[in-house]
Amino acid sequence: MKRLFTFLAVWTAGVGVCAAAQQGVAAGKEKVYTVTENMRFPEGTLVLRSGEILVSNFGTDSLAPLNREGRGYIVSLNKENRILIPARGALNAPKGMAVKEDCLFVADVGCVTVFHLKKPGVQPVKIAFPEGEVFVNDIVAMGDFLLVSVTNTGHIYALDVRDCEAVWGARRPVPKLVATIPGANGLAEHEGTLYVASYDPEERPGAENGIYAVNMTDLTAEPVNLMGDRFGQYDGVAVSGDGKRLYFSNWRGENGAGEVGFVDLTPEGKNAVTVLDLGVELRGPADISVAKGYLVVPDLPASRVYMVAL
Repeated sequence: MKRLFTFLAVWTAGVGVCAAAQQGVAAGKEKVYTVTENMRFPEGTLVLRSGEILVSNFGTDSLAPLNREGRGYIVSLNKENRILIPARGALNAPKGMAVKEDCLFVADVGCVTVFHLKKPGVQPVKIAFPEGEVFVNDIVAMGDFLLVSVTNTGHIYALDVRDCEAVWGARRPVPKLVATIPGANGLAEHEGTLYVASYDPEERPGAENGIYAVNMTDLTAEPVNLMGDRFGQYDGVAVSGDGKRLYFSNWRGENGAGEVGFVDLTPEGKNAVTVLDLGVELRGPADISVAKGYLVVPDLPASRVYMVAL
């Protein structure tokens, strides 16, 4: 515990030096730190403007992405590892997250659950999705709107959240279908381009399961699959601060194991793919984030979060 807190405190200042466990520091491997405290099937990650990292957890006895047991919770990784939102029945299998003003939006089974970060006593509300839209997976903020993916249908919905406080009133946002991408899972946005990771819910990935770039300024344009014929079970996507790299997680890499890597988004890079050598076995890398010199990688089945030095 003390070593974990020391790592988190130093990491918040910008340099990571130790952790609960350290792996992959040999030559040729990435430097990787492992967080296990308070982790029980971690799926989603979110980096706040303060640098604080939020991690959503299912909290169940077995891995059940569509459970309705009400045991989900959210951990905050900052100067300490603490439970920000405890398991009190409001969350089932929380996944991707986004913040707008003081509202925390969490993708959950068949809905998006909203918490008030500045008023913890305020009861969370649920924004229900249409019938059949069960695997609500990830959320990304774009101005006054949130885009939300649903993996089992491949639908992407928009939520009007220009007035965050209205979520608790009569003007609760209604999901509006805006796009369809096969197996739409992880989402990331950079300068008007939406990146969508494709994950086959039947676990039989094919040529359509890649990572798509969608021009949000021209929705009539056809989405571009950046991965070509390199199909897989792509889960999370995150753009580097300079916009040059699109990091991804994939449950089924070319050798059949989990992997994380990046797509070179520079003109000269021509979407070349690089797989990172973490020196650890990834069982199911989920919703990743980029945070202050680190790539945050939750390994959902392993109940671990890896901090990969970039």
